[in-house]
Amino acid sequence: MISSNHKQVKQEAKNNLNVDFKSADKEMEISTQYPCNLQTGWIPEFGSASMQEFFTIVLNKERKSYVKCIEDLNDLIKNNEVIKYLVDNACKENANIIDDINLKNKKGNVEIPRIKNKEALLNAFNTLLTHAPAFVDDELVGLPFSALLVGIDPTLSGSLLFRLPMFNEKMSVILKDWNAFLSTAESNTGFRVEGEQWLSTKAKHQYEFPLWKKDFKELPYWKSWNSFFTREFNNANISRPIAARNSNRIAICPIDGSLFRWRCNISTNDVFWCKDMKYSLSDILSSPLKEQQDLLDEYNLVNIFKGGYIFQTYLNPYNYHRWWVPVNGEVLFTPFSIPGCFFHKLVLPDFIGATTASLPYLAQVNARGVIVFKTDNYGHVCCVPLGMSEVSTLDFDAGMKKGAAVMKGDKMGTFNYGGSSFVTIYEKIPGKELVFENENGIKYKHNPPLPMGSSGSGGQDTFIGSQIGVWETVEH
Repeated sequence: MISSNHKQVKQEAKNNLNVDFKSADKEMEISTQYPCNLQTGWIPEFGSASMQEFFTIVLNKERKSYVKCIEDLNDLIKNNEVIKYLVDNACKENANIIDDINLKNKKGNVEIPRIKNKEALLNAFNTLLTHAPAFVDDELVGLPFSALLVGIDPTLSGSLLFRLPMFNEKMSVILKDWNAFLSTAESNTGFRVEGEQWLSTKAKHQYEFPLWKKDFKELPYWKSWNSFFTREFNNANISRPIAARNSNRIAICPIDGSLFRWRCNISTNDVFWCKDMKYSLSDILSSPLKEQQDLLDEYNLVNIFKGGYIFQTYLNPYNYHRWWVPVNGEVLFTPFSIPGCFFHKLVLPDFIGATTASLPYLAQVNARGVIVFKTDNYGHVCCVPLGMSEVSTLDFDAGMKKGAAVMKGDKMGTFNYGGSSFVTIYEKIPGKELVFENENGIKYKHNPPLPMGSSGSGGQDTFIGSQIGVWETVEH
């Protein structure tokens, strides 16, 4: 049953096309359901002039021959009647949304992109393959594919389309090709003029420009977009010291970001697509690939973590996008990445977010990595780097091999323009309780405040290497 306050928040979002974050924060104190239209700084505010300019640039681009990955998607659509129907119908539903008077602002200007047909969609994809995340009128469009798809992925047909494995296989190739472009010199256009784009005063302040190693001492500083995105600290020991390096009693965060939520007593199976989007271990720790599923079953991971704890964070575009080992122990098996969805949303309608409101659900259906560490006294710890939208390339460090001895702060991997959420799962230990609190003894809320402002940071930041919890002894 939805509270009256929650209904009010939803009605305000519908009428104003913008969530009142203060009201939403109050709502979260009494309801476990997150409002839709949740942003974390990756794309401009819904209906902003910057978003409209971005739509104009991408959708009006001169049409060119499709590159191979786009042509392959085109062939799939043409040759599969179900997918063709879903694409065509998603475009029709896109028009219906635009025609709905409740989704127009006071001036009557439509604020989501009109994607007329398959050709318009594919041409936009073709254009974005050589488009690095950039600012439009000083507002970041950090997820260009997601910004484009806010017009069709929240439709009923679009939601089903982006859930189909065969469609996601083609999208995976497109995003891999885009990621390859982001590793080339042609992708660093946002770093070529001092004071503009990623070198503007505002942007530099957001990602703390002086903290980072550069490829060059002068412009453009970084050789590619991905080189910037995976940048290292000049001095990690100063910028991100490791809490209790020699003790597993203190739990540390494996990644920079903000807490989205935490839960205890995680179930083996749950109906994770309803109400609170509960976590289901049998879905998180599963794979459509037989060899991966066999490995997950061999180590009995679902039962190991049954009744344990889960701690999910999200990242904004300015965060450090590498991951560090959170415990002292050994790697249980060589980690791997599980294929999954990219643009699928559970919370609908969501016309401004990059699926952030659906985070718990995404941990169970999206492309994600799995690595497990075994400790001597504090059980097993599982880390799940989670791909979201086009932010989906997960790379584990070469040292993360089966049986490798690891220490807190060792390099675990990186989001190579991939991932904007991270899940850490802790085994339930008899006689011990994991209390989630920072180094000052301030406990983390189950549902912290929602993001506010352009940085996309909520009320509880979680810096890599910092304390997020402590194991306490409890009586039986």
